[in-house]
Amino acid sequence: MNLRSIAAAHAVLTPLLSCLLILHAPVQLAAAQVPAVTWTAIDVPGPTARWDHTLAADPARSLFLFGGRDAAGAPLGDSWVYSVGDNSWAVLDGPAPSPRFGHAVAVDARNRALYLFGGQADGETFFNDTWRFDLDARSWSEIPTGDDRPSPRYGTSAVLDGEGNLIVSHGFTFEGRFDDTWVLDPKSGIWTDVSPAPETRPLKRCLHEAVWDAEQDRMLLYGGCSSGFGPCPQGDLWAFDLATQTWTDLMPSASPAARSNPALVRDDANGMIRLLDGLTEAGYTADLWTLDLAGEAPAWVETAQGDVVPEPRASHDATILDGAVYLFGGNSNAGPLADFWVLDELGEES
Repeated sequence: MNLRSIAAAHAVLTPLLSCLLILHAPVQLAAAQVPAVTWTAIDVPGPTARWDHTLAADPARSLFLFGGRDAAGAPLGDSWVYSVGDNSWAVLDGPAPSPRFGHAVAVDARNRALYLFGGQADGETFFNDTWRFDLDARSWSEIPTGDDRPSPRYGTSAVLDGEGNLIVSHGFTFEGRFDDTWVLDPKSGIWTDVSPAPETRPLKRCLHEAVWDAEQDRMLLYGGCSSGFGPCPQGDLWAFDLATQTWTDLMPSASPAARSNPALVRDDANGMIRLLDGLTEAGYTADLWTLDLAGEAPAWVETAQGDVVPEPRASHDATILDGAVYLFGGNSNAGPLADFWVLDELGEES
């Protein structure tokens, strides 16, 4: 090749390579915004493989797991407590809610209680009962409520607001999907329907997730499945203001792939929410995303996770305790899982 040919080739390739660099630059910048974090497997005897269960954190350095379903789809009704200090699981005996999956729980740290609502036992049995778990006595008791309460459902969400009220929203039963929102005063046992006008609500759905944003006194609802009414999976993010009983579509400028059955945790120390895994149109995923709640224009950012990552899954659950995210179980391409993981010191690493 002569010098004239080399110059001509350089003139063609230089703009092309520049375009390729420009196309890939946003991906590199997005990955660099959040440093890699490391997962650690916790290999101790504990609950059997399951999915559609719940996992919640007690600030007194323990985790609480209830229910779910096994590989055959049969509902489970066992209660487990994991001690962080002892690194051990213990199964609890005594009266408890009937076996179920797809229920929702929320923790009231101030009053040392966990609340459980709803769930499903089989194709015809759905629940709309409410239970209180005493975190100190480690015992269950059903909360008496009247007939005016949310209809039976599974795949719903529950959060606790700043006043200690339980908020339940959306879900599914044999009657279809729901878009209503209810608030329970645990002390009186009275449910109140706080649903705004139907046209202002997030689309009917189930298998979504929700957290309470204490800084802005609002509930955040993400994703799910709206089949029969709209997309399945969903990837939208909504905020519900209980004081005004209004929904707002937050419309983040960047978002992960739409999904159902993810896990969503509120990281109060860092002012953000964290999204883990889920079922996308492409199948099970094993990604980790964060959303900074302080910014005026919310945008999801993917977190690089290093070499060791829990396998892709959905219908798992996760919770956060002392800055560490814990994850247990779920459904995968290999079937239900019984693995237990921790993501340490997020505040220092991200």
